[in-house]
Amino acid sequence: MRSALNFGKTGSKTIGKGFSRLLELPAWCCQGAGGDPIWADDLALAWFLYYAAAQVMDNVQDGDEPDKWWKDQGAGFALSTASGLYFSASLALEALSHNPTTQAKATEVIGDFLRTLIVMGSGQHADLTRAMLSLEQYWQQAETKSGAFFALGCRAGARLATSIDDILAGYTDYGRNFGLLIQITDDLEDVFSPHDSGTPGQKHSFQRSLPVVYALDVLPSDQAARLKKCLRNATQSKEAAQDAILLVDQSGAADYLLVKIEQHKERALEALERAQPRSPAGGWLAKLAQDF
Repeated sequence: MRSALNFGKTGSKTIGKGFSRLLELPAWCCQGAGGDPIWADDLALAWFLYYAAAQVMDNVQDGDEPDKWWKDQGAGFALSTASGLYFSASLALEALSHNPTTQAKATEVIGDFLRTLIVMGSGQHADLTRAMLSLEQYWQQAETKSGAFFALGCRAGARLATSIDDILAGYTDYGRNFGLLIQITDDLEDVFSPHDSGTPGQKHSFQRSLPVVYALDVLPSDQAARLKKCLRNATQSKEAAQDAILLVDQSGAADYLLVKIEQHKERALEALERAQPRSPAGGWLAKLAQDF
C-alpha cells in the first residue's frame, strides 16, 4: 500500500507549480472566452491579493505553524498584513469601474467577488466552530472555500469577455474542481515534517487534513477512537504522532486521495470542454489541471 506520507511528497510538487501560476488564471479564462487577457489585469491582481490575505487569516485562525516572515512578530503582525492585503485587493477590484474596457461589467463582477467572499467567510466560521469534521462536512467546507474561490477567479475572468451562461458555467465548474485539487494537495502538505519536528503528525493542521478526516470516517470504531487519542497527544508525543500516521496509512487514505484527485481532474477537463476555450488558453488551462 502506498504511504500517505510518501504520496504527500508528490502532492507538494504540484501545489508549488500551481501557486506560482495562479495570477494567470483569470487572464487565461478571459482569453479563452474570447477577450484580451490584458482586460483581466486588475481583476487578477485583486483575486490574487484576496487569496494571499485569506491564506494568512486561515493560518492564524487555524493555529498552523507560523510562516517565517511573521513567526517572530506574532499573529497580530500577520493579521495586520492580511488587512492591508484585503484593502489593496479592494482597490484593485474597484479599478475595474474606471477602465473603459471593463467598466460595463464592473458592477456585476465586483458583486460576484463580494458574494463569494461572504460564502468563504461563512465556511471559515463553520470550520472554527467544529472540533472535528466528518468526511461530508470536509467536502462541504472545501466547496465553500477553495472551490468557490477558484470558481470565482475563472468565472470573473471569462465574464469580462462573454455573457453566455453555458460558457460561464463551464469556467465556473472548471475553477471549482481546480480549487478542490488545490485543497487536496494543500492537505497533503500537512503530512510533511514541521521545521521543529521530524514527525508530520505533530503538526496542528495534520489533525484536520483530508487523510485524517477520511481515516476517522472509515476506520472501525476502536481504531478511530485510538486515532483520536493519538491526535490529542500528538503535539506532545512523537510516539503518538507516529501511531496516528500509521493508522491513517492503514485506513487506505492514500488510495482515496488518488481517486479524488483523478475524479476532480476529469471533472475539470470535462467542464473546460463545455466552456469551449479558444487557443492557446484552452491548452494552458487543460495542462494546468493535468499537472496534478
